[in-house]
Amino acid sequence: MEPVLSIEKLETEFRTDGGTFKTVDGVTFHVAAGETLGVVGESGCGKSVTSLSVMGLLPKKIGRVREGVIRFHGQNLLEKSEKEMRAIRGNRIAMIFQEPMTSLNPVFKIGDQLAESISLHLKLRRRDAMRHAVEMLRKVGIPNPELVVKEYPHQLSGGMRQRVMIAMAMSCNPEVLIADEPTTALDVTIQAQILDLMRKLQEEEQTAIVLITHDLGVVAEMCHRVVVMYAGQVVEEADVDTLFESPTHPYTQGLLASLPQLVGDQNRLESIPGIVPSPLDMPKGCRFAPRCKYRMDACDQVQPELVDVASGHRCRCLLVDKEVTQ
Repeated sequence: MEPVLSIEKLETEFRTDGGTFKTVDGVTFHVAAGETLGVVGESGCGKSVTSLSVMGLLPKKIGRVREGVIRFHGQNLLEKSEKEMRAIRGNRIAMIFQEPMTSLNPVFKIGDQLAESISLHLKLRRRDAMRHAVEMLRKVGIPNPELVVKEYPHQLSGGMRQRVMIAMAMSCNPEVLIADEPTTALDVTIQAQILDLMRKLQEEEQTAIVLITHDLGVVAEMCHRVVVMYAGQVVEEADVDTLFESPTHPYTQGLLASLPQLVGDQNRLESIPGIVPSPLDMPKGCRFAPRCKYRMDACDQVQPELVDVASGHRCRCLLVDKEVTQ
């Protein structure tokens, strides 16, 4: 299928007092209409920065896209003006942010914030926009939405604020929905409701969803394909069944081994030793080498490329890069 959104060799960098460093380094992936792409990895691997690059929401004084292309229906978003991006952002491409309290304006009521976006993008009168806002809050499981629209963000719990953000993102039926840890603050019952709502939106509108999460259980339930990121790079990409049944990269294997096992006598959780390297001090060779149990001498010197393991399955590891290991 033709991709709705495609990212090609994206490099995003930040300037700090300690120097300039890349938090996203050569990331490439795509998502098609009606497809859910999971993006997983530890904190600091570049997942959220990739999404902010797509939305054009990097902090302008310190962050910028250095290289690469972000195509939406074939058009490069990096060439769009801020006015053109405002027409796309929140309308055709929407994002559920990880921290709802920093995304909602504390001095405006919930209904006003929802209605503003709805009025702007759907061209509705205020009364109709407010009615639509109430209906969206009801869809995401908020009780008494007629009263909630009159409240301020600080009057709601963390889970309620997260559901408000989800309602806001879905209110204009976007073509692409980027969900950054959308169920982190929610209990399992509400989490199930939100995931069902995202699935329903996808079925009705053929929405392409980029689901950023650390929850591999949600990935297994929701996603068609999965991209695994580590230290700013994609280290593996495969369809969800292949990734869970035949993980190739040692990092992916470590992530899956850390899941609780319900069979046998194994009560201990596996862990990946070490920590993610600092962006200011990346290893010369493979970025995962210091933590890898399969580490070879070549791993410290050669940075592996993302190569095809099979159709639709790519991996960044010298163990599968025949040209290097032979």
